Amino acid sequence: MLLLAGCDMPSQWEKPGVERAALDSDTLHCRHVGTQEALRAYSDLLTFPFSSPPFFAGSWRTTRDLASRSVEADRARAESWFTADCMRGKGYERASSKV
Repeated sequence: MLLLAGCDMPSQWEKPGVERAALDSDTLHCRHVGTQEALRAYSDLLTFPFSSPPFFAGSWRTTRDLASRSVEADRARAESWFTADCMRGKGYERASSKV
């Protein structure tokens, strides 16, 4: 299982000289890449039969639900990380927050 720290996605990316249309296109492409890579990385766990014995029994329901949510949360973090990695690979940086 992948453990990724500090992989929260920024709301904006920036790269000097890049127009909004190119930024939007690159963001869409990297989100697709991120989704595909995360699904590939977590394919074994996403298809794990959490509804099969022993997880389907009533006493195991809490364990099953926690395990399923944990796998989905890890996959979502991986997707964000892979997307950010793709954007950095294209030369983008996180937009500085303007407070």
